[in-house]
This record gives sequence, C-alpha cells and structure tokens, in this order.
Amino acid sequence: MSSFVPPAPLRTPVLLAAFSRYDTARTVMEAIRVARPPRLYFACDGPRSAEEKLKTDKVRSLVELVDWPCELHTRFQETNQGLKKCMVGNMDWFFQHEPEGIVLEDDTAPVPSFFWFCEELLDRYRNDESIWWILGNNLMADPNATPSASYYFSQHGYGAPWGWAGWRTSWALYDADMKAWPTVRDTAEWNAFFLSRPERDEANHLFEATWDGSIKTWDFQHDFARILNKGITIMPEFNLVRNIGFEGTGTNTVQGDDPRDVDNACEMPFPLVHPKRIVVDKKRDLAYFNAFIRPPLFRRMKSSVKKIIPKKVDEAITPFLSRLQKRIRG
Repeated sequence: MSSFVPPAPLRTPVLLAAFSRYDTARTVMEAIRVARPPRLYFACDGPRSAEEKLKTDKVRSLVELVDWPCELHTRFQETNQGLKKCMVGNMDWFFQHEPEGIVLEDDTAPVPSFFWFCEELLDRYRNDESIWWILGNNLMADPNATPSASYYFSQHGYGAPWGWAGWRTSWALYDADMKAWPTVRDTAEWNAFFLSRPERDEANHLFEATWDGSIKTWDFQHDFARILNKGITIMPEFNLVRNIGFEGTGTNTVQGDDPRDVDNACEMPFPLVHPKRIVVDKKRDLAYFNAFIRPPLFRRMKSSVKKIIPKKVDEAITPFLSRLQKRIRG
C-alpha cells in the first residue's frame, strides 16, 4: 500500500498515557512526533519502588522529543496510582481540557494515517450522540482488501481500545464503579443485546469481575457504559494501530499464544469513503468475538467443571489444571 501523505496539518490534541516501559513509549512518542499535534497531553503513573523510579523518570524524559510547535501538558504522578485509577484520572484530565481528542497508551503504535482518520471522523460525527468512540485497531482487517467504505459500525467489542478517539460528551457517561451493573445484569433487555450465548456469558463474566474488583482495569467500564447508552463504535477497515506490548511487561498483554498479537497494521487510503448509513455489522461483530474475545476451549471446559464441584475440590485441582494447560501449550 502506498505511503500516507497528510491532507493538512493535524488540528486534534493527543493524550499519551505511559508508565515504565521506555522502549515502547518511545516508539509511540515518535509516531506522535511525526503527526505533530498542536497540543500534547503526556501522563505517566508514579513508581512503586526506587528501582522503578529510574524507569519512570526515563519515560518522562521523552518530553525532550517534543521539538515541534506544540502546547505540552504533563501529568506525572509522584506515587503509583495503579492502572485503573491512573487511566481514569488521565482521561478525566484530558477531557476536562479538550472537548474531543485522540488517546494512545505506551504500547499502541499507530501508523501515520491513524491521526487523520480520527480527526476526520471526530469532525463528521461530533454531533451524533449514537457514535461513542472511534477505534484505530481492527485485528480482523485484511491489508490487501478493497472495501467499499473506509470503516464500519460495531457494538460488540470488549476491551482492547488500542488507540482511539472520542468526545467529552460520551466520556461524561463513563462510570468507573459500574454502579448500574447489579440493576441491569440478567434483565431481559440486557440479555437481548448479545449475539450469542457465549458472548453473553463472557461479557457477563468480564463485567462482573470488573465490578467486584477482580479485574482491575478501566476499559470494560467504557464498554458497559456504551451498551447502557446504546452507543456505536467506528471500526476502521484497515488496522491502524499495532500493539507492541506483547513482550511480557504489560498489564493486560502478555507473552504466549494470545490471538490478539496480530501484525497487520497498514495505512488507511485517503480520501476516506464514508458508509451511506449507520448500520451495525452484527455478522462481523460475532466473527470478531469468536476470533479474539471468546475464551479458548480449555478455559470454557475448566469454567464448566468449576461450576459443579465443591469449593474445596476446586481449590485442590486448580493447580493441576493450570500445569496441564501449560503442558498442552508446550
């Protein structure tokens, strides 16, 4: 695919959220440096130890790469806030100052056209409350495809917003504590949303674990708020963001056979071709769920067994099942 030529200087502000991974953070900062946003918000969580402070200080030194005309804002924590608290605070900070913008984390490396893709769609759908956010990643995309439009509409993705853009208006509906969850779970309207029983079961598992604190993250709450408010996600027909955090140091991306570790990022052809109507592509949503979100067979079998055995037996066999799973993976 041909190289991307920006149609005009970028006007959209960017938030970069980082922690202690210098190499991946530098890669993302270099991509931002190429795009040259007029305003950059750089946030970094605080260290948990003196040793980690050396790493976070090095990440913060990336401000030295801001060598273009740019209004730079920083939010550097003195002590460690943790992923959930820090990321929610970063987004609150960003959207307090900006009505809309682009959000990148320190392991989400965008291709250049990602920024202008987001900018054009932020402009186009600014006053459409049904559009919740614009994603940059599409793991199912085919770089050699010739789609009829540049993007499509989705409602059934969960987690993994690896590079996105959005508005203050939709972020205002976000609730980190998911206070509405006990009221809506298992209601007829809630269950009717899902495209399959496995999707419903997995979404309920993710939301329950996020609500009770077993999963300490910020993004499943965003999915929950989107479903409650019947929001729609824009998905690019080409993957514009590569996750470079599968080297083993990330919180939610680890080494192994994660199906999301896909290297299919490429540039988006311009000018963009817009779909004629806003219609959710449920067929592709279900295929995406089955390929990248649905738990593997081994975990589904283990969950089924755990539901029917006493707690003490469960505690006794869990270590054995974990060792068996590792042996199967080789």
